[in-house]
Amino acid sequence: MNAWLLLFCFATAVLAYVQFVYPMVCILAALVPTRRRATISDWPCVSLIIPAFNEESVLLTKLRNALAIDYPSDRVEVLVASDGSTDGTNDIARTFTAQGVRLLDFGQRRGKASVVNDAVGASVGEIICLCDANVMFRPDALKLLVGQLADARIGASTGDVRLASGDSSFGAGERLYYRIERSMQVGESELGSLMGVDGGMYVVRKSLYKLLPPDTILDDFVIAMQVLRQGYRVVYEPKAIATENGTPLARQEFRRRVRITAGAAQSFLRGAWPSWRRPVECWQYVSHKAARWLTPVWLIAIGVASVSLARDYQEFRALLAGELLAVCVGVLAAVVPASRRIWPVAVIFYFAMSQVAMLLGFWKGLCGQQGVAWTPTARGGATPRAQPLA
Repeated sequence: MNAWLLLFCFATAVLAYVQFVYPMVCILAALVPTRRRATISDWPCVSLIIPAFNEESVLLTKLRNALAIDYPSDRVEVLVASDGSTDGTNDIARTFTAQGVRLLDFGQRRGKASVVNDAVGASVGEIICLCDANVMFRPDALKLLVGQLADARIGASTGDVRLASGDSSFGAGERLYYRIERSMQVGESELGSLMGVDGGMYVVRKSLYKLLPPDTILDDFVIAMQVLRQGYRVVYEPKAIATENGTPLARQEFRRRVRITAGAAQSFLRGAWPSWRRPVECWQYVSHKAARWLTPVWLIAIGVASVSLARDYQEFRALLAGELLAVCVGVLAAVVPASRRIWPVAVIFYFAMSQVAMLLGFWKGLCGQQGVAWTPTARGGATPRAQPLA
């Protein structure tokens, strides 16, 4: 068989598997729940940690939200871990001292991993809840997340952090991505374990937390992999809901995705994946993470093979024309932001932007070129409010 045809078939098969087949398997698994949920009789002590760098625009609302959580007040502590903030973040946190909020004021900016390490070390809870300053919990979210840990086999749980703002010019593509991702996570929890957590809101047993290397980029993913490698599961609780505003500008979302993929590459090089003794979780890791991170490579292989095959096969000429049309739509959407208001254009643009960001991020992660210090992504619209109970 023609070598180019072999390359095309292989890359197409892998791409179809990671983008359609595996998600469909997870979605179908979610329709037939098999996991039995345990119940908690005595709520454990929880330390809610808010890593912060220059979060004055959202911290006041965040701390009010944290103190309003429906959880026994004598069983929860709130810590603001300030990574060398230079705005009013620390002053805002100090105004809540009388209400039990602890400020960990780290004067030197070192990066999120170091701040989380120190905050976990200073905490008193047996359960750690890590959350972003711009993520607002529903009142029952923490109880639902902690409730999952009643099962001794579960080491961490995460919830549904919803985008509350429609200000971004690519919102349709982003919302479609998250709908598919959340449906997959329900099924993954039934099949074996979640491959990561939503860094905006998750809980983990303190006994399973291992110190992160200071230069860790994707701390939430590495923490989830730590849990898996110690023989525990990570699960998704769809009823634990929080809100945050979406990223309004494409360049901000692009930088965020570059950073995420660089962190993914870094974690891969450091062996942050499930143990080979857990075949189901290894299959999930390869299907949901490793093979998907390489999606830009599969797309490039398909494109190069299509160009070569189009010279001899009429069918591939039509396929190549379709591929070029998709590229043109993506370029148009990049040049003319108003075109992203059209749903198909927004979806194509978000997918294309994500692939370019992943390609750049993977390269930066492999070469160690991604900085560890993080800057909060500017979000559109007003600070989101926690949604009322449905």
